[in-house]
Amino acid sequence: MYNRQKIGIVLGVIVFTLIMIIPEPEGMNPKAMKAAAVSILMAIFWVTEAISIFATAFIPIVLFPMLGILNTNHIAASYGHHIVLLIIGAFLVAKAIESNNLHKRIALGTIQVIGTSRRQIILSFMIASAFLSMWTSNNSTTLMMLPIGIAIIQRESVNGNNAFGNALMLSIAYAASIGGTGTLIGTPPNLLFVSTMKEIFPGSPDIVFTDWLKIGIPFVIVFLPISWVFIINYFRIDGGLNDSRDIIQNEYKELGTMTVAERRVLIICILYALGFVFRRKMEFGAVTILGWSDILGVQAYVKDSTVAFFAALLLFLLPNGTINENGTKKKLLEWEDAKTIPWGIAMLIGGGLAIASAFKESDLVTWIGLNLNLEGIPMFLVVLFVVAGMVFLTEINSNTASTAIFLPVLAGVSQAGNFHPYLLMIPATIAASCAFMLPSGTGPNASILASGYVTIPEMAKCGFWLNLIAIGVIVILLYFIIIPLLGVSAGAPNWM
Repeated sequence: MYNRQKIGIVLGVIVFTLIMIIPEPEGMNPKAMKAAAVSILMAIFWVTEAISIFATAFIPIVLFPMLGILNTNHIAASYGHHIVLLIIGAFLVAKAIESNNLHKRIALGTIQVIGTSRRQIILSFMIASAFLSMWTSNNSTTLMMLPIGIAIIQRESVNGNNAFGNALMLSIAYAASIGGTGTLIGTPPNLLFVSTMKEIFPGSPDIVFTDWLKIGIPFVIVFLPISWVFIINYFRIDGGLNDSRDIIQNEYKELGTMTVAERRVLIICILYALGFVFRRKMEFGAVTILGWSDILGVQAYVKDSTVAFFAALLLFLLPNGTINENGTKKKLLEWEDAKTIPWGIAMLIGGGLAIASAFKESDLVTWIGLNLNLEGIPMFLVVLFVVAGMVFLTEINSNTASTAIFLPVLAGVSQAGNFHPYLLMIPATIAASCAFMLPSGTGPNASILASGYVTIPEMAKCGFWLNLIAIGVIVILLYFIIIPLLGVSAGAPNWM
């Protein structure tokens, strides 16, 4: 790791310097050349982890103003963007779900309902992990599910069934990654797609929580059962587990009856979800359902981040039914808990937004569009190449960092081909969450490797085939479900 970091620093600085001193290509704005140099420097640092991936996200704050690409106020707007606030608010709600144990009750309840044969256990763990990952971080979901899964595996390991242990551990990690694609707040790449679209194409329609459901939910509904079928057949899982029902029931009994805190958090989470869904009016043919922002007359003022922080403030405000050591009422969410949310992810999104802004303001997107010739290349092959490239790139790089670098580039490619940017940017965003081969791909992969019940070779072999399946599913869903649901055509829209 240390040698890779040294190589990354040296390589990044050399490449950055070379790009800065060579003459810019004909027709390229000098600012665009500088923006490209900084972006490539960040990409090298991210891939090699030359410094922390979160620290790399701060590079634009220094270099963009110093190189005359963006002014400081413009940079600050990227790191304080409403999408950054949305992910922070979502993390706060997720932390309350976790700290009040509501996520464990949901997971165990799901497992009890679905069943406890080997195949049913794997399916129930996948459904529970995917659902929780739509609302909490993928890694938190994995870490919560691991102890339950390990307890079952330890009972089964007496019979020497290593295949079941591999299958269960991998199913938890894979389902957490798949579930994260389901909602706008499920994983940072989703938010980066929305914010990058608006940054580079200011005239494009807003993509809100309900719009993303048309993208993410079909993928989860289709790919999760496909993944389950693949895993149980790959590991040849069959038969029953005599003790698994007892383990799940004992875990559930230990939770006791639903506490005041759990009930209150559940109510707030329901309001939180409804707040997203009913923020804007919805039209179903001749029927129009007004959103709460329409009723209040604040459509132009509120965003999804408003909903997230309203829920977060309620959690900070309402008591959880217990008393602190100093005699004060403990709240559903305490600041001590809030301090542990992954603030670095928010800054990583801010860095990605700064890159997108630099691409737009320096006309780098326009230059890519004018100088990239896609004539004669079928659109299907371009989409397939982008999806495959993103899936395998994310195996060695953070999915958030990958989308931060490549979404602005894909916006330029869309201009070059004169087609709708959704055709490349949506599948690339989903593909960024489909790294199933290596522990470096996602947090869930790393977490299950640390459990000791999965080896890297086993993960790589199983994950490779699932990667290939994911590529096919993403491309098929894009053409036959996602694009029709969004109601867009393949041609370039008038706001490009």
